[in-house]
Amino acid sequence: MKRFSWMYKTFDQLVFAGGIAAGILIVLTTCMTTFDVISRAVFNRPTIWATELSIYAIIGSCFLGSAYAVRSYSHITVDLFINVLSDRIKKILAYVSNVLGLIFSIIFTVYGFKYVFGTYQLGTTSASLLRIPMYIPELLLPIGGILLCIAFILQIMDGGVQKGGGHI
Repeated sequence: MKRFSWMYKTFDQLVFAGGIAAGILIVLTTCMTTFDVISRAVFNRPTIWATELSIYAIIGSCFLGSAYAVRSYSHITVDLFINVLSDRIKKILAYVSNVLGLIFSIIFTVYGFKYVFGTYQLGTTSASLLRIPMYIPELLLPIGGILLCIAFILQIMDGGVQKGGGHI
């Protein structure tokens, strides 16, 4: 297992980097929205870009940050039922849920890439004045899917059941 410890750490850091990127996108969204509000209210000159880019940033933060939420046990859980089970059953259910999450993530990633490739081939752009090629913001979906796959693989490797709280 020590042979693969560098790979484990690298993948864990990659998931962490996705969480950092999600946080940066949220800060950028806040800045863009604030700028647009000030431009509109004070100077009576709204931007043509802030709303669209904010939407892309929020969507990107959700998909890039979801792997970090899984990895750090920060996602929403309902554990009323789980808390009354034995540790052995909890561990089995943790494996089952992580395997199901991995299967979902693989399917999501494959179809995400197919969708992005189709958008790229069609040359679809946004309907706004910016005319952003849509494959660029859509690429955040399969990238987030890859990070989710990595996070679930690491969860399966870790085994046990953990409570919420920071992982990294």
